[in-house]
Amino acid sequence: MQDTDLCATVQAYLQAFDQRDLPRCMDFFAEDATIDFASGIFQGRQEIEGWHQDRFQADLRVLRVDEIRRQGDTVIVDVVATSQRAKVWRLKSVAGRATVVFEQGKIKTVTFGLRMALPLEGW
Repeated sequence: MQDTDLCATVQAYLQAFDQRDLPRCMDFFAEDATIDFASGIFQGRQEIEGWHQDRFQADLRVLRVDEIRRQGDTVIVDVVATSQRAKVWRLKSVAGRATVVFEQGKIKTVTFGLRMALPLEGW
């Protein structure tokens, strides 16, 4: 994939993820890609495929994309997501950030983290 608009590439990946299209999701990743997620680090296609299967089983859904921006070969995506596992913790949704680094048009690394709201004045 030699898509020059990396933000559009990330949006296409999110669409494939939402459709639970595992082969299409995997097409976006380099052979030696890495995902750094709350539950651990997943490296290589086999582990990343397993990561996707676990997320699909947990019914992880991106509810909305708040912002997507490119900085060179990196795309930063602010999302609000939900999953069955989050609901067990009585969380309807979680605000997160994915930092996606590309190399030669493929996803090389993805790092996920939580986004926190700013504290209210006076707290």
